[in-house]
Amino acid sequence: MTCRRAGRKRRIDSEELMAAIERVARRTGMDGLSIDAVAREAGISKSSVLYDCGNKSALLAEFIRYRLETYSRNCDEARTRYQGQSNPSFRAMIENHRTAPTDEEMSVAMLICAGAGKDANCREIMREKITEDTQRVIDESADKNRILQAFLALHGLAFLEYFGFCHFDEGIRNQLLDDLMSIAENDHGDRPAGA
Repeated sequence: MTCRRAGRKRRIDSEELMAAIERVARRTGMDGLSIDAVAREAGISKSSVLYDCGNKSALLAEFIRYRLETYSRNCDEARTRYQGQSNPSFRAMIENHRTAPTDEEMSVAMLICAGAGKDANCREIMREKITEDTQRVIDESADKNRILQAFLALHGLAFLEYFGFCHFDEGIRNQLLDDLMSIAENDHGDRPAGA
């Protein structure tokens, strides 16, 4: 996405715009997120943001898509290390949770949750991504029920930490993740296409 500024034709790339959305939302909360505030933060005209995004709902949806795409790229990179092995997608997800979430990551999770809570389009974006990830993990497994239980355990761990309800020390987190990784390794599931 490239936003244009009338007159000087100031251009802003997608990452700059997403960073501006995040800064505004972190500073003012979701209620303070507006096209005007994001435009000021990004240093572009309101009309440029309106032209590219349309409205606040679309702006928030674009932010959620961007963050989910970032997560997917990280998983894709990790998945390449497990190609030819069982459950590469689930193993990549486990690997991505090896480090406790930072305060910034926790703030982003709260923004996404707040956006999904307020906007049906944002909920649908989240629903599609979770459905896609769940289906991929199930499709790659042999014991679909056991892998689904492990997948849900991973998401439960992430939920507790990303929303600040519980913080596990590194040793406990790694033991939990090692246990989930063992389940993935010992499930000699379907090999993904091209493996």
